[in-house]
Amino acid sequence: MKLSKGDVVIIPVPFTDNVRHKMRPAVVISNDVVHSTGDVLIVQITSMQKHDGLSMELTPDDLTINLPIKSYIRFHKIFILEKKLIKVVVSKLSKTAYGMLVQNIVSTIK
Repeated sequence: MKLSKGDVVIIPVPFTDNVRHKMRPAVVISNDVVHSTGDVLIVQITSMQKHDGLSMELTPDDLTINLPIKSYIRFHKIFILEKKLIKVVVSKLSKTAYGMLVQNIVSTIK
């Protein structure tokens, strides 16, 4: 599967028992160099709104295809996982939304 920065993908997120999992969305932030290693950097998407300054609300203008429920990117929740664990690409962030995501990540680690 060809992945690009800004792709909204579905990944398995394990329960605490490490036996079962639930399927959840995430945003790809890595480039082709990282993808060539078999890994992908992703940022968590959640439906849980937090008022801690670490979330970015997704609007219909931010996505090529809307997610089924109101969603937020938790830009401090960055993960690496094996590319083969990604099930499907379901949408893509607009260039503006992706730029805002990167800006929020940078300001968080600066």
